[in-house]
Amino acid sequence: MARAQRHSGKASRDVIARVRRAWGESPFYQAQLKGPAPDRLLFKPDDPYAPDKTIAQALARGRIALGDESVDCEEELDKLWDLVEPDGALNAWLQEFSWLRHLSALGDDGKAPAHILMKAWLDRHERWSAESWEPYFTAERLVELCAHHPLILSGTDALWRSRVLACMARQTRHLARSAHRAATGFDRLMTALGLGIAGYSLPGCEGPAERGLEMARRELRLQLRPDGGHVSRNPSRQLKLALRLQALIKAIETRGFQPPGFLRHQVQRASAMAAFFRCPDGKLAVFNGGYEDDSKALIAVQTGAGADLGPADFARHSRYHKLTAARALLIADTADDSAAPYKSAGSLHFSSGRSRILVNCGSGVHRGAAWRKALEQRSAHTALSFAEGGPSPVFGEVAQRRGEETTGRLLEIERRIETANPEGASYLRRLFLAANGADLRGEEMLAGCASREIDSAVWRFHLDPGVRASLARDKKSVILLLSNKEGWRFKSSCPELLLEKSVYCGAGGAPAASEQIVIRAGAFDRREETALNVKWALQRLA
Repeated sequence: MARAQRHSGKASRDVIARVRRAWGESPFYQAQLKGPAPDRLLFKPDDPYAPDKTIAQALARGRIALGDESVDCEEELDKLWDLVEPDGALNAWLQEFSWLRHLSALGDDGKAPAHILMKAWLDRHERWSAESWEPYFTAERLVELCAHHPLILSGTDALWRSRVLACMARQTRHLARSAHRAATGFDRLMTALGLGIAGYSLPGCEGPAERGLEMARRELRLQLRPDGGHVSRNPSRQLKLALRLQALIKAIETRGFQPPGFLRHQVQRASAMAAFFRCPDGKLAVFNGGYEDDSKALIAVQTGAGADLGPADFARHSRYHKLTAARALLIADTADDSAAPYKSAGSLHFSSGRSRILVNCGSGVHRGAAWRKALEQRSAHTALSFAEGGPSPVFGEVAQRRGEETTGRLLEIERRIETANPEGASYLRRLFLAANGADLRGEEMLAGCASREIDSAVWRFHLDPGVRASLARDKKSVILLLSNKEGWRFKSSCPELLLEKSVYCGAGGAPAASEQIVIRAGAFDRREETALNVKWALQRLA
């Protein structure tokens, strides 16, 4: 029955896709995309993300790699569009025109490859294409074209300028009719904002821009929490959202219009939440599918907010806590992850100065489904997990408490565990950061669980790739040497600490080899069958 329902659902989607393709290619729909032909752009949004000259030089030679995918067209750039996998991350990167940012790093040398790639795209997709005119791709492409149009249009003839600008206007009108069909909530929100920016940048497209604003109002009401956090709780998405909101306000003001009140209110909150995740190294803490991201973009969002965002320590609705002391920074995820893809409740980020120490493993989205699934698991976070193949308790609601004293700051994260025990079961993580930032202490308490469940408990502390770790001979402590030459010691009440291999995908590129400190409940000689108390400390060496 279930198989028949899946087959029926797939057949329905195929029929809908075929109907949309036929309608998009029809002369009736093409007629709806006609309108005034712009002769220039009225607004050039800033691209706050730093370009990578190495990527640009490789692309100019016809070579590009992203995640597990790579293509080499042997300097015949016009063939690049035909060589990439249609459903792969590399095709998405190309269709979004993200390559324009990197080619801009080459200056005038970037104009020739940009022109070749643009012409090849127009030859294939200028009229309409179901895949390349997908709403999110189209919005991202339009924003990139607006931001880097001198690379495409500078020094060219009137016929080429007219072809490019007319196609941009057609895509903008198409978006006004199709933006609501973007695949996910975040895609719909970014598509709406991109439509607004493109509409106000192109003369004669003010109508589509108004539609984008109305859709953005609706999506922001659904997706932005009262503290400014996006519902995905992903720091990288938060940063991108804040930057896109700022760009839209600038586009509206450049055209001499007054931005709607809801935009000004939302941009301040979204920008403050993006700044919340900023670490001392200038990049983002890695949580819930995010990356370290771009320090230049993070500076831009703080500058663009135009006001002091304030050092918030608690995101009440997004459920993140921050503890700071001297050079030390601790950020903890205190949300209920029961319905979330990333099982990150109770996970930590800890850094000293510009050096990260404890991290989460990051996102594998750019490396395919297998990586993505692996990095969503509890074991890919600096948190409690359970041994593979053993019993794994079902977690319930999360509660958190924090307090401040002259000696330091305290944070408690308590989670209910679903159990047959009539007295109930719970897991408590207690964290204390000393006022001098040189001493982080933790206490992990499982109570009311079945003995087999406790035996399968594993606490993992993933280390940043820049940390060199050495396990003591007695296996009761680990010495850590940071990239800033600081020394730290991790010790625990566990009779035998383990130092195992790990992997880090938080930088967004190829996975980096790293290590993790592991505490296994099975190593303890427990006196109580249904409870376990584990203590640990991470202390800076004098």
